[in-house]
Amino acid sequence: MRRSFVGMAVVSALLFGGAAGARAQSGLGIKGGLSYGTVSNVGVLPGDLHSRSGFAAGLGLQTGGPVGIGIEGLYAERGVSGGAPGDARELNYLDVPVYLRVGMPTPGISPFAYAGPQASFELQCRAGGMDCPATGRPTTTYAGVVGAGVRLVGGLTVEGRYVYGLSDLKLSTVTASQSYRTRSFLLLVGVGF
Repeated sequence: MRRSFVGMAVVSALLFGGAAGARAQSGLGIKGGLSYGTVSNVGVLPGDLHSRSGFAAGLGLQTGGPVGIGIEGLYAERGVSGGAPGDARELNYLDVPVYLRVGMPTPGISPFAYAGPQASFELQCRAGGMDCPATGRPTTTYAGVVGAGVRLVGGLTVEGRYVYGLSDLKLSTVTASQSYRTRSFLLLVGVGF
């Protein structure tokens, strides 16, 4: 009798905590953090190019429960620095990822993971302190995103996200005119409302 009462109490607590966690995971939120970005040229960067780090910040909307969807609008800085004069690029985007989110709504710490496509709209491209030439270069690019994190008590989230660029940036630097695609890692902290 005592075991069945304890078992029912544990199951009730998990169900109640899971339902409360599911409600807390849906809605509007803000997030921001660091963006570590570079471009890839078949795994090798020409010359002596280095990654450009910056920040990312924006808003997100998510549905709750163990499985849901999310959409965000994030300002993100990416690009490359160094190399020959004219090779460095400062790329600033409005990223709009749409993803499938899977979470474990548990009391306290709730882990989650997500994956989906992303469209990025170029806000600014600078090379050597001047605007990049616009000839033949796309200003809308596409990528795949994958990420994971935890939701803490009070709606605070901490997550890591990898952005795998699918579109050729057509940067044609001084040292090479080959295909370049963005690669970024974002470390984000957010709070939901």
